[in-house]
Amino acid sequence: MARVLAVCISSSRQEPKKLVAEARFIEGKGIDGDSHFGISSRQVSLLRYEDIKLAEKEAGFSFPPGSLAENLVVEGLPDQIPLGSRLKIGRDVVLLVIEKGKKPDEPHTYDYRGWCLLPKVGYFLEVVNGGIVKPGDEIVLEGD
Repeated sequence: MARVLAVCISSSRQEPKKLVAEARFIEGKGIDGDSHFGISSRQVSLLRYEDIKLAEKEAGFSFPPGSLAENLVVEGLPDQIPLGSRLKIGRDVVLLVIEKGKKPDEPHTYDYRGWCLLPKVGYFLEVVNGGIVKPGDEIVLEGD
């Protein structure tokens, strides 16, 4: 079973995201209170726990939730999530997978101790159906 391990937001794009107990996802806008809310099609960023663990092993130190600028840390999803897939989280929230990583020439504005994973293994999503997301919520991967 895939599930949410952490939900993180930040008020500024230049700071790490902070772990929150739950967050409200708003259709077409993103996560209420997050620095990317309403300004981009990349409304939600996601890292797989499995990718974070590999990076921690290579780096020799741990990455606290949100330290890599991710909104969601999830466990149990495949390493390749097809673009166009939908992630149903909990009862209500549906996210559309729109992009994996970033374009090679596109800068990433934040790193943690010299590390950033979103440009390579992160996913960006749009909120198709809103609601509350919290750690422990089950995720169902639906094809496009």
